Amino acid sequence: MSHADHKGTPGEALGAGWLWALLLPLALLLGWQAASALKLYPEQLVVPPAKVLESFIALAKDGTLWGHLKASLSRVFAGYLMGSAAGLALGVALGRSQIVEEYLGPSLTSLRQIPLYGWVPFLIVLLGVGDGFKAVFVAIGTFYPVVLNTQEGVKRVPEKYLEVGQAFGHGRFSVLAKIVLPSALPSVFTGLRTGLAMAWMSAVGAEVLASASGLGFLISWGRQLLQFDLVMVGVICIGLVGLAMNNLLNPLEAYFLRWRDNGNGKSNSL
Repeated sequence: MSHADHKGTPGEALGAGWLWALLLPLALLLGWQAASALKLYPEQLVVPPAKVLESFIALAKDGTLWGHLKASLSRVFAGYLMGSAAGLALGVALGRSQIVEEYLGPSLTSLRQIPLYGWVPFLIVLLGVGDGFKAVFVAIGTFYPVVLNTQEGVKRVPEKYLEVGQAFGHGRFSVLAKIVLPSALPSVFTGLRTGLAMAWMSAVGAEVLASASGLGFLISWGRQLLQFDLVMVGVICIGLVGLAMNNLLNPLEAYFLRWRDNGNGKSNSL
């Protein structure tokens, strides 16, 4: 086999992928270090990377960082469960029932125009500034991507699939469980993935607004104290956790969508 025909092993491809993925973070780190070393901005504003790393290690050692991370994740978990469950149920109903879509579709479209942070005053008056407010706020952020993608996925199920199911004597719920939902899963997982990202951003945003714990609070607290190393620690942690969350659904999605195959034994999952 000629060198031109050699496409590399999966390990080599994975290694090259990681190198490309690290290119932008490394460039940003080098630019950050250069701006700090050249003193283009006051050190109080552009904190050297070494100082941020030092603060990260100190916060991790004394448990402060893990306490804030635990608080943020608990709010994401609670709000995501509520928002995704409601979004899945309503999305299926909207996709399967023309009556439900006619009655609830316009209201859902109107509510979707309200910016997420437009709900904050109403929720604070109704629920206060405790964890209940944050969970509901996260649930609202999660709800819309899940319901819209689920509805779209259910409506796109080919009619011939439903006809085959009915021809084999499947009832309404059997058709839903064995035909509609499996066919709609790619779109459903798109909604769940987008909803999880929105849940994380919503939780951090709520903590910046009103909280005494969480990574959002850490950023806000660092800003108030003019300790921008704390701000950067919070920002970096939020980005890393967000990256981990983006990959969290991959095994679950690969398992449920293992039937999708391109004919070469390779998964086509997103």
